[in-house]
Amino acid sequence: MNNYKYAGYTGLAVLFLIVLLNSYTTVPAGHNKVATLFGKVQNEAYPEGFHIVKPLLNFVSFDLRQQTYTWEKVQVPSQDKLKTSMDISVAFRLDADNTPEILQETGVLKDVVTKHITPKVRSLLREAGKTVKQSQDFFLDSVQQELQLYMEDGLIDYLQDRGVIVTAVLFRDITLPQVVTSAVIQTKERQEQLEREKAQLKIVEQQAQQQVKQAEAREMAAVADANAKKTMADAQAYTITKEAEAQAKANLLLAKSLTPALIRYNAVDKWNGKYPQTLMGGKMDGLILNLPGSTK
Repeated sequence: MNNYKYAGYTGLAVLFLIVLLNSYTTVPAGHNKVATLFGKVQNEAYPEGFHIVKPLLNFVSFDLRQQTYTWEKVQVPSQDKLKTSMDISVAFRLDADNTPEILQETGVLKDVVTKHITPKVRSLLREAGKTVKQSQDFFLDSVQQELQLYMEDGLIDYLQDRGVIVTAVLFRDITLPQVVTSAVIQTKERQEQLEREKAQLKIVEQQAQQQVKQAEAREMAAVADANAKKTMADAQAYTITKEAEAQAKANLLLAKSLTPALIRYNAVDKWNGKYPQTLMGGKMDGLILNLPGSTK
């Protein structure tokens, strides 16, 4: 009998310990917990911290911190019927006030991503691609910005009633179809070839311009040389003219200065003492020369 009593006390102690251990719960930072009682979801979630709870409750923990999920190599068709591959990332977090509803209608975080976010992301991408005319337009900044805004608005509108708060949508690693990539490479090669030809043409033009300038310089030098020679010739002619004019003036002055007395003076001054053998008749202007008689 004592053994039965001991076993009963032991069982009560174990039961009490189990009840005691299940009478509280702790919620880590950035989380909350939703309680269920025999499968029924309780209306209020437990925030982070220590809580005294009913022993029979079960708890499901929800991470309320920001989550980022990435879908890689999603095929997005454009109006030209070509599909462009890209990676899309969605940053979001769960609304703490809606975690009981999330658990009841959807499930845990993994179910939220699988059932709501992923299908909507793919659906919106297909719709967004229909607004892009050509697949290579996905590389344009304006197209990427429009695509990002379209995705953010669509996801926010769809997920906010499901307890999901979208904070950002990002696109990375956009890969064009192979046929477009080849065409782009060929176009780029042609552009590079054109740029090389333009550069070569510019060099030729510069050389031609340099030759023209050299020819102009030679021409200017020749003109300057001719002008210098002309100036020198004019100076020499001017000198000769002035010398002639001076000589003429001197001769004129000299002519005016030749008086009869000066002529007689010059004649006497230049006489060497000999008599001329022949005397020419004419007016002697009062000059009488006594010629000595000749002796035989």
